[in-house]
Amino acid sequence: MENGFKTMSEAADEGRGGTASSQSSAEAASDRLKDYGVDTHVMADAAADRVSELQRLIIEEVRERPLRALGWAAAVGVVFGFWAAK
Repeated sequence: MENGFKTMSEAADEGRGGTASSQSSAEAASDRLKDYGVDTHVMADAAADRVSELQRLIIEEVRERPLRALGWAAAVGVVFGFWAAK
């Protein structure tokens, strides 16, 4: 399984232009993961569902408590600002 992730990582590092070599690398990684019993289509669908659910939760939270959301955004901005300044 580790080799499949390495292949996907290398394909991402080569560029996201959608060239034939990166597509073949992605297909090879998918095939390698399938050899280990991982269904990549099911994983992609599950990830998309989780992202949609997270987006919905964030939107609901911001609508219900806009000042709290603004406070969290400011706090995260300060933390990232200090982190980037180092």
